[in-house]
Amino acid sequence: MRHFLGLFVIGSLMVGPTPAHSQSAYDLFGSARSSALGYASTALTTAASIHANPASPARRSHRVVSFFVREAFGLSALRYGSVSGTWPAAWGSVSAGASTFGGEGYREVHYSLGYARGLSFGTSRRMQVGLTGRYYHTHIEEYGSAGAVGLHLGLLLPLFSSLDLGAHATNVNGPSLVEGEPLPQTLSVGLQYRVDDNLLVLADVFKDRAFPAAVRGGLEVRPLSLIALRAGVATAPTRFTGGVGLHLGRLQAHFAAEQHAELGWSPSASLNLHW
Repeated sequence: MRHFLGLFVIGSLMVGPTPAHSQSAYDLFGSARSSALGYASTALTTAASIHANPASPARRSHRVVSFFVREAFGLSALRYGSVSGTWPAAWGSVSAGASTFGGEGYREVHYSLGYARGLSFGTSRRMQVGLTGRYYHTHIEEYGSAGAVGLHLGLLLPLFSSLDLGAHATNVNGPSLVEGEPLPQTLSVGLQYRVDDNLLVLADVFKDRAFPAAVRGGLEVRPLSLIALRAGVATAPTRFTGGVGLHLGRLQAHFAAEQHAELGWSPSASLNLHW
């Protein structure tokens, strides 16, 4: 138990915000595609994950089910997994998902439900807005369990035909598992620039309320219609990421690796099914 908790604290400190009374920020991870892009996915209009910008499902025209797994620094005790789905309709898009992090002695589980839709203003511009509710449940052996519900807000706004602005705020209602210590509250603002059909550039500024701002950037190149190559970088702490995506009709597979200077590599993989 003590060995695992030590690994958990080290991992959480090095990959992002520190835990708030046994609650990490692992629910902010989205997909292997996002990981490969340095987590600069706030304005990624084609993101497929319950942990993506809550507004992104409104951009989808097909249903999608996504699976994601990540193992921080190759340690099974820091393994994270999620499954999610999005169902678009004329009145908006509904998304739902579940994720889990931890192992023996410590376990986090998150259940999410979201709604997103497009709103028109002016004669040609249309933006997307979304709301996701997430139930957090944490169990620590010999200490018991606690739960809370957080609300997440998202916005996607096309600035030009090739440039999109995104914003994503988490836990805006200030939920907490322990009184006086809220779960991580974050705000990210980002841009997506489509140079052409084969080149995508992304940039984010990410701020946890209790920590300095981080800058994130990603690049996606498609040398062939079936393959996407990705690279990214993030600060606070400094991480370098990379990965590849395979597009096989209705099936998409994404693989990523994240490198931390002191703690090493964190592999991840996603599988998306569209129909």
